[in-house]
Amino acid sequence: MTTPETNPETTPETPAAPTAPAAPAAKKARNTLGLVALGLAVFGALLAVIPATNGFSWVILLGAFIVSIVALTRKGQGKGMALVALIVSFLFWIISIFVGIAVVATAVSESIDDAPSISAPSTSDEDTDEAPAETDAIAGVGDTVTTDDGAEITLLSVTLDATPPDDYLISEVRGTLVAVSMSMTNGTNEAISISESSVAGFIGDAEYEAAVVYGTESNEWYVYEEINPGLEANFTAYIDVPADTELDLVSFKTDLFFGDAVTFVAK
Repeated sequence: MTTPETNPETTPETPAAPTAPAAPAAKKARNTLGLVALGLAVFGALLAVIPATNGFSWVILLGAFIVSIVALTRKGQGKGMALVALIVSFLFWIISIFVGIAVVATAVSESIDDAPSISAPSTSDEDTDEAPAETDAIAGVGDTVTTDDGAEITLLSVTLDATPPDDYLISEVRGTLVAVSMSMTNGTNEAISISESSVAGFIGDAEYEAAVVYGTESNEWYVYEEINPGLEANFTAYIDVPADTELDLVSFKTDLFFGDAVTFVAK
């Protein structure tokens, strides 16, 4: 029995088995902790930039930072929100530190400014007038000022490192003497007395009384010199001031208690 030969050209091909479709990639689960961390980070960032709530932001941002780290360790869950929360919480935690320092510094500065100042008690007598303000001095050396009562006071000169005619009238010179020469014409209706209390010098707010007063021409000591109405007197007051200093102002008072005072710029 003869077996028929098979013609390869006429033999039908066996169809290939169909290929199974590839399985779709597994979708990552939603990271709830990452969402919570991001919400805390945003809330803490808002609190950090507001001075009144800055102190609370540190706790919120620290919590957001910790939760975001935990969210990043979750397997099979999205890490995008957790990573953003980590960055935001850390960045605004640093910002909150600087804002907090600024708030504390401002509060301390305001408390210092608002604190009441404590001044040293005055050692001057109750009847001693306050130092006249420099803005009240409208005259200088060579000028004449007339008081309301009619007395004319002229500042003739101010001399540093002066020497009085008689040293024995000054017990001790502790600094340097400044000679203040003045002229007074009594245009009032009463006698005006000239003494050490009549002339004073000022350096800033400090008042310096005259140590001694002499008549300019006579060199007589003016203990309590009475100048009657219509008469003129030239005199020099010697004021003891600290060395290497100059008087800012000088004043003359026509009466120790109730007289008018005139002020001159000494420079």
